Amino acid sequence: MLKYLSIKNFALIENCEIDFKNTLNIITGETGAGKSIIIQALSILLGGRANMEQIRSNMEEAVLNATIDVAGKTELTVYLKNAGVTVEDDEVIIRRILTSSGKSRSFINGTQVTTKEMGIIASSLFDFHGQHEGISLLKKNTHLKYLDSFLHIEKDVLELENIYNELKKTEDSLNFIEETKKNKEKQLELLNYELSEVESADIKDGEDEELKREIKIFENIEKLISNMEEVYNAFSGEYGVLNKLKSVKNSLTVISETDQAFNKLSNTTSDAYYQLEDVFFEISRKKDAYNYEPGKIDKLIERNEVIEKLKRKYGGSIEKIKEYTKKTKKELDLIKFSGEASEKLRNNLTILKNKYTVLAVNISNKRKNGKAALEKKVMEELVNLSMVSVIFSVKIEEILTENNNEGILIQGKKVKYNSSGIDDVEFLISPNKGEPLKSLIKIASGGELSRIILALKSILFENDEVNTMIFDEIDAGIGGKVGISLSKCIKRLSAHKQIICITHLPQIAAAASRNFKIQKNVIKERTVSTIDVLDKNRKKEEIARMLSGSITDASLLHAEELIAELE
Repeated sequence: MLKYLSIKNFALIENCEIDFKNTLNIITGETGAGKSIIIQALSILLGGRANMEQIRSNMEEAVLNATIDVAGKTELTVYLKNAGVTVEDDEVIIRRILTSSGKSRSFINGTQVTTKEMGIIASSLFDFHGQHEGISLLKKNTHLKYLDSFLHIEKDVLELENIYNELKKTEDSLNFIEETKKNKEKQLELLNYELSEVESADIKDGEDEELKREIKIFENIEKLISNMEEVYNAFSGEYGVLNKLKSVKNSLTVISETDQAFNKLSNTTSDAYYQLEDVFFEISRKKDAYNYEPGKIDKLIERNEVIEKLKRKYGGSIEKIKEYTKKTKKELDLIKFSGEASEKLRNNLTILKNKYTVLAVNISNKRKNGKAALEKKVMEELVNLSMVSVIFSVKIEEILTENNNEGILIQGKKVKYNSSGIDDVEFLISPNKGEPLKSLIKIASGGELSRIILALKSILFENDEVNTMIFDEIDAGIGGKVGISLSKCIKRLSAHKQIICITHLPQIAAAASRNFKIQKNVIKERTVSTIDVLDKNRKKEEIARMLSGSITDASLLHAEELIAELE
């Protein structure tokens, strides 16, 4: 959900800040005031293509910022984490800077990201009317999911997906066995050699790091021994640190027996003596450990090279080497017992394909039997939105194939199949009488497309993961009673989705939870677009202006009635 947007030096906007509500936000203003600039700025901020001419004239850069609530967006949060972005308090702050030199930079929570990464994030959060690639419902690959959501058969599809995944794993294992059969002896020899090579090395966890530590010590053994001898000599002997400190300690003990004021100094000195004595004993012990061993460094380096070679060959770390060993042992077992294993896998594959086929056909029948209900609801919604001749159709078909590797036998036909079943689903529409059904993506943009999207969204909103819908002049070509219907549809949808909408229609503006008005003014001999949040009185005045072109007692009364009807 978009909580906050700031725009600086973008087009006619010098500096503006907007706080959005999580329901219906309406932006109005006279033609040419700059309403679409808000949508353009948000689109560019979220990864859209930037035109440097949109930087306000005589300015070096335009700066766009937004705060977005990402609560519940687990996949997005994981994606951001993998991109190096930390999310705190379920919020992200995004920023894009456009410079007059033609460069732009994007940031999320202070971490610079690519425009592509920003676009991926935007597609999971926003639907932009007017950008086909940004409207998820226009994408054919989403239609099957929307249909299943409408029919509430997600659990069936999840079960089918699990069977499919198990089926594919079984196929992969069987294919591996069949491939290795062709060159079984050679494969066995290679795998046994690799396994023997790793096991004979007998690598211990953390051994590589320990070897590096030891090699460093033995490379500097002479320096270490020399310094250790110097430290040892400084501590030991008649004139050593310990002997002198012991004399001081004894003298202070005698003094403190006579003058108790020296007790603390005597105790401190005694503590220091015994601590240094411990240090000396530890130095004495370790000094002997540094005895030079001829050939030791060569053995360490040789052992290190063995481990590093195996790391390079089998994955880059000791952990990866062990993982590779486990995998190799499984492959060896599969080859050694390939006859028995392949027979078992074939039986399992037959059982899984039968289970998949029964469930896939059942799901396909539910889709085919249930699609009419979705078609009816969408057309009813579109009729209310003044598309009286519309035909909406859910096309469901099976894709036949001659390839045995990608097909499954369904009622005597070889059909393509995947984790979601055997159906290819697409939403088709004919918005005008006599026109053929076409894909949604091929429908012309504008108010007609907006109403189609709005109708579908209002029906399918429960399972649509996108939280914010943005419409630029959704009311094109409609008004009157149809405007009321459109307004009520948007209002219903805004109970579940955040909607940001630019409109010329007073019926839509009257239904808003928060109204903004954008207008142009001349400030210091420069044209500037400003945006204001409207209170109740200013909202009524703005709707009165939209109704009649001017604010009169009659238009104010009409506006008040319209607000009362739609709020």
